[in-house]
Amino acid sequence: MKKRSVFKIIIELIKLIGSFIGIILLAVLMGTIGFILAMNITVFGSLAVLKFLNIDITLSYLVIFIIIFSSGILRGLVRYCEQYFNHYIAFRLLAIIRGKIFDKLRELSPAKLDSKNKGEIISIIQSDIETLEVFYAHTISPFLIAVLTSTCVCLFIGFMSSWYLAIVALISYIIIGVIVPIIYYKANNKYGKKYRKDLGVFEEYYLDSIYGHYEVLSSNNEVNRLENVSNMSRNLIDSNKGLDNKAVIFKNVTNIIIVLMNIAIVLVGSYLIKKGIIESSMIILGYVTLTSSFGSVLALAQLPGNLSMTFASGNRVLDLLEEKPMVNDIKINNPFDFEKLEIKKVSFKYDKKVILNNVSINISKNEIVGILGPSGCGKSTLLKLLMRFYDVDSGEIFYNDRNIKDISIKDLYDNVNLFSQTTYLFTGTILENLLIANPNASEEEVIEACKNASIYKYIKSLPDGFETKITDLKDNLSSGEKQRLGLARVFLRKPKLLLLDEATSNIDAINEGIVLNALKKYKKDMTIIMISHRKSTLSICDKIFELKNGGIKNES
Repeated sequence: MKKRSVFKIIIELIKLIGSFIGIILLAVLMGTIGFILAMNITVFGSLAVLKFLNIDITLSYLVIFIIIFSSGILRGLVRYCEQYFNHYIAFRLLAIIRGKIFDKLRELSPAKLDSKNKGEIISIIQSDIETLEVFYAHTISPFLIAVLTSTCVCLFIGFMSSWYLAIVALISYIIIGVIVPIIYYKANNKYGKKYRKDLGVFEEYYLDSIYGHYEVLSSNNEVNRLENVSNMSRNLIDSNKGLDNKAVIFKNVTNIIIVLMNIAIVLVGSYLIKKGIIESSMIILGYVTLTSSFGSVLALAQLPGNLSMTFASGNRVLDLLEEKPMVNDIKINNPFDFEKLEIKKVSFKYDKKVILNNVSINISKNEIVGILGPSGCGKSTLLKLLMRFYDVDSGEIFYNDRNIKDISIKDLYDNVNLFSQTTYLFTGTILENLLIANPNASEEEVIEACKNASIYKYIKSLPDGFETKITDLKDNLSSGEKQRLGLARVFLRKPKLLLLDEATSNIDAINEGIVLNALKKYKKDMTIIMISHRKSTLSICDKIFELKNGGIKNES
């Protein structure tokens, strides 16, 4: 994680506000007026008391009570407006940030996401972005409101009561609204960072436990797994307790400071009266005004309890938004129709380990080409390079004499489709999962694709057929059935170049034969590259390349 100062995080988060600045200013205006209206109730109430004590107050009781009553009504109205504007901005911005996050994830996928903690990504999308609501709805406006309100109060006390009291007020605001929050934040910061980090680790482990529950149960490891989940939960609780304890301490410290400042006001006022500098009635007015004005700065004093986690979340969000993809897509689309593929002296290493070394292959349209080799020899990596998940270290890949680096990802994926060993099925019906590949496919096309994938009979045997619900954990389908559904998706999409990565590894021999025959039939519409560690699977290929130790050994 990149280390950023709090100031840097704040600036970067504020930049995301953009055109919403006008609404924030409205929220600040409403909040400032709201605090002044709330103070009016106390201040004018004190004037009524002074008038009752025969102090010369020019306002009548009727005017005073009208001001108090109308201030109370208006206070509720402007408070509502302030909260509405703040939360409108917050939730609109959260939606925008989520959009930016998903755009970034698309940009980083799949290469960068393969190495990322999935629990951490989920934590950023869910928890971290939600936590930023504290910053946008409950930090920016309250800070500006406190500054404006405090300035107005200091000026009012200075002109109407005493500039000495105004100085005391200013000192009070600085201590309560600036010094205490800074100390509070520094004391809380490490707990906030630890909590966000622990939460990401916990969510990753918890999700693994749920999705891998069969493996956990079959290995009789549920007790150990549950104990680890419990330990992680306790760590989160301990981190949260640390935050809560600091909150209690600093709340009490703030209250003590307010009491001390009240005493200071009384002492300063008594001194001014004794010296004849100011009348006692004006001291009372200044005292009441100041003590009733602490609400806005108290809001600042309480912010660090949440801000420590907010800034930790903000830092993680900014880290993701600033992360650079492994492949830089070009922005200009220049569509093409696949005719041929040339792989010229391609080499690639991952984490300093050589995976492919000087690989060259030429493939023409409507060919079925096989790549044979043992596990770990670089077969899957080669297909990922053809999809430009990664860029080659040396050598070149050409589609129709165009370098792959000069083709936009969109244009590339319009022509090329990779089907891997693992098929992901979304929660929904079987039909909905199939139509992801081709939303406009007709019923006849869906049925034909399923027959060619040897999954149609199975689907028809289900009580609800194509409308059968696939559960969240997909436990009502075997791995072979999932793979055949994935193949049906591919057949519905009909790419011009199909890359098959161990496409029949989970399918029994009978169904594999049906699928392979279907692939031969599709040869007239598409070019197919198949990789496998079994030579029998590649029996339908026009030519086979053997890959060993990262290089092509022979062609048959």
